[in-house]
Amino acid sequence: MKVRWLIIVVVAIVVLSYFTQSYNFLNPREGVWSVAGNTNYTSGSYSVPGLVQPVNVTIDQSGVAHISAQNLHDLFLAQGYYSASNRLFQMELQGLLATGNLSKYIGQSGLGSDMAIKLIGLPENAVKLQHAYESQYPTYYSYLQDYASGVDAYINHTGNAVPLEFKLLGIKPYQWTVYDTLAWQQYMAWSLTTGAMEPLQSALLYSAFGFSNTTQIWPYYPYYTENVTVVPGDGTVNGFNLSQQGISPSYLWSLNWYQQWATGVNDTLLKSLNGLIKAAISNISDPYNFPGAHGIGSAVGSNSWEVTSGYAKNGFPILANDPHLPLSVPSLWIPMQLSAGPVNVTGWDLAGVPGILIGHTPKTAWGLTTPEGNSANDYLEMLNGTNYLFNGSWHRMAVYNYTLLGAQHSIYYTNNGPIIAREGNYGISLRWTASTPSFDLITEIMLDQSANYSDMVNALKHWGSPPQNFAMVSDASAGTLTAGIYPLIKETLPDNQTLSVVGSRTLLNGTLPAYEPAGNVQFDHLPQAKNPARGYMLAPNQPTAWKNYPDPFVGGFWASGGRAQTIYHFLRANPNMTVQKMMNLQSNVSDYWATQLTPMLLNALKGVGMNSTEQSAYTYLSDWNYTTYQSQIGITVYWYLVSSIYNNTFDRIYKENGVSGEPLPFVSSLIHLARTEPNSTWLNGNFTQLVRSSFEQEVSLLSDKLGSTSNWQWGNVHKLVISSQTGLSSLSIGPLPIWGDSHTVSVGSVPLSMEVPEPNVAVGSSLRQISSPGQSTFYGVFPGGPSGNVISYYYSNQLSDWLSHSYYNMNDQKTEVKIRYVAA
Repeated sequence: MKVRWLIIVVVAIVVLSYFTQSYNFLNPREGVWSVAGNTNYTSGSYSVPGLVQPVNVTIDQSGVAHISAQNLHDLFLAQGYYSASNRLFQMELQGLLATGNLSKYIGQSGLGSDMAIKLIGLPENAVKLQHAYESQYPTYYSYLQDYASGVDAYINHTGNAVPLEFKLLGIKPYQWTVYDTLAWQQYMAWSLTTGAMEPLQSALLYSAFGFSNTTQIWPYYPYYTENVTVVPGDGTVNGFNLSQQGISPSYLWSLNWYQQWATGVNDTLLKSLNGLIKAAISNISDPYNFPGAHGIGSAVGSNSWEVTSGYAKNGFPILANDPHLPLSVPSLWIPMQLSAGPVNVTGWDLAGVPGILIGHTPKTAWGLTTPEGNSANDYLEMLNGTNYLFNGSWHRMAVYNYTLLGAQHSIYYTNNGPIIAREGNYGISLRWTASTPSFDLITEIMLDQSANYSDMVNALKHWGSPPQNFAMVSDASAGTLTAGIYPLIKETLPDNQTLSVVGSRTLLNGTLPAYEPAGNVQFDHLPQAKNPARGYMLAPNQPTAWKNYPDPFVGGFWASGGRAQTIYHFLRANPNMTVQKMMNLQSNVSDYWATQLTPMLLNALKGVGMNSTEQSAYTYLSDWNYTTYQSQIGITVYWYLVSSIYNNTFDRIYKENGVSGEPLPFVSSLIHLARTEPNSTWLNGNFTQLVRSSFEQEVSLLSDKLGSTSNWQWGNVHKLVISSQTGLSSLSIGPLPIWGDSHTVSVGSVPLSMEVPEPNVAVGSSLRQISSPGQSTFYGVFPGGPSGNVISYYYSNQLSDWLSHSYYNMNDQKTEVKIRYVAA
């Protein structure tokens, strides 16, 4: 706390020092900022130890660096040097977070985060991964070393002239290593992993409400997603499906997958474990929440879609991608081009990791979204002291001891993984695929060299954790492949048939071998399609494949499909797609679920006596065109009406049943209940009366907080904050009135809340790209800039274009700065 107050005071002094001489050492133009490096880029030559040959770096008018080397060693070393010169404090902060060492620098306030990270196993996983690269893939390990050497060359070059944040905190940069890169990669993998948090949340809901009520609001597949899966069709992949195994999809998905036959844990025991389950959720939740653990209905999602050559007007495939991640300044991404030997790639690099993760070569382009199927599983363990029960006998748990702030802590491991919570003789362990080395960097570097669609597919064979939907286009082909490791559980169904499935809905019995993983989904069974007959594919976190998929996603915790519906209907209605139409769709701010729910809301309000304010609100709602621009009032009336409905139903029922704070049902579930069971207890027995009373409450609330309905513009209650990674509001951007909601393609996620204004939008499109290699057309933008220096023009130079849904032509940007790195 002292550190935070110190920073706030110093930032205030920095501002004052513009106008006074009293604190001139802090003046950004003359003091500490100037010694931390130039605020804007300038041409020049720099000696960089470790280089073999000179490297040219040109920076264009959009702030994108183009790094050109004569060999891969120099390329990745130069990338590390350049990244550190822009983002050193960010990288080192991320490294501390990911290795569980934050408390060593900021004290007690970082302890909770460190303990969560160590419990999940990120540092240990990074160590194992480093050793695996070194022994199995020495060439790729050398690239990691080159990158780290470049970072350290910059650190050593700066001496005492470190970035401002280090001076404010009174610390010096530590030397960057391969371990730090891999730990940060693990941290990002954790934030996108499905299966650690979701079965725990699902177990609490099932214990509270039972099978029928739970599946009414949380069905295995979200309502209305049948025709909008990632893989078109019934779930058949490369000729494989469920029916071929003699199992009816309708039978399979009618089963109660929460029961003991599926999990090895009976309902009575599960219900008695609520305290243990809640402790597990708490223990693996990093209090810093950056980017945050993945849970049911997580706001961290993404969009991608692509059209085939036959569906595009000019005969070449086109790709669109915008990953939704927590927005921060500086951004998680650094835009750049890398060129040396077989590598010629442009796109976005995760600060701290070599290569380009999302981007394009001259002949290919790719983007990523999260598929939401379990790559982790939670197990219920029987414990006795430091022993665990497995297959009828007791085994000694492994133990990992560590020290933080002078206190020793211990983590115990069963054969499934770390014990993340314990209560008496019961414990919960976490089995996560990332605990086995996952060579994702190989995929990344191979993509960066790809020349055709087959090259991209071959690259994905190395991708492990977390699974990702890879949207891909070449100059001739388009498709999506969900790459990664999905552990299979071999289940015996109630009719005695056996089947391998992905994941579970709740805890699995860790004492029985029957519920241990029995292999992984094989590569040709992974959800995938290339050049589909309908001409397009989309992957905005909706169900990956429909119910005839050969390895059913029992542990599938998909997004609601609202964004998918908008994208699907747009693409279906627009053959002859163009780059401009792709941009139009990426900027779409209409809410599909609102188009379905609003008519029912209006119908319920017909004939009701209203005062003048209520009548005005009703008129705004009835005249609304379902868009969510800042000036719209209809969206405000709609959003707070739905929030009021939730407050009167799901929120209340959850609280009464001891699961307050757990994920609330999707709006699609509300729509389904209103259509098919309007007298459901979930709707207080009468949907019409529920809508009417909720409308009165929301109008009263908004009138009290905002006054006349003419002041109810969405931008007055719906604001964006792009937070500084220091946690300081003075270094953040916003609050800014912002478009969108949780279901719009151009997303502006906020919870259904009765707060006025809504909680700030913190998750959004972390970058946007539109690529068509066959046309040599590549556009992109992201909400920030390459620099981490708050007073640099390049700190947020692309933000205004991102806010206006504009793009940079990545092939046509003038060079502004020329830099040359030479061997020291």
